[in-house]
Amino acid sequence: MRKLLTTSVLVLFLGTLFAFAGQHVFQTGKLTNATTQDTMKKGTSHRNVIFTVQIGDIAYTLKGGNVSPKAKDYTKGLIVGDPVQASVEGEHVILRRPDGKDMKTSILKRERVAAK
Repeated sequence: MRKLLTTSVLVLFLGTLFAFAGQHVFQTGKLTNATTQDTMKKGTSHRNVIFTVQIGDIAYTLKGGNVSPKAKDYTKGLIVGDPVQASVEGEHVILRRPDGKDMKTSILKRERVAAK
């Protein structure tokens, strides 16, 4: 009986742990800049979107995924100057797009912004 109770508690704990492992904790920030960066790798041209997002007193320069050179909306609906939901997770920031989907970006630079 004791072994069954211990196993049940362990399964419940691990189930709860894994259920919340994929959830992000979002903060409201401000998208202050969005541009593209062209690079050449092994003779192939790549274009990435570069975002700058301010969360509190920290400005994050972020590298998004590859975008097509023909893309008309490389920011995926995000508008410079608007608030954005962002979750800082180690070396990545997850941005919530206006369509509700999440976009994983890599942090290129962190910079403290002086208070005004």
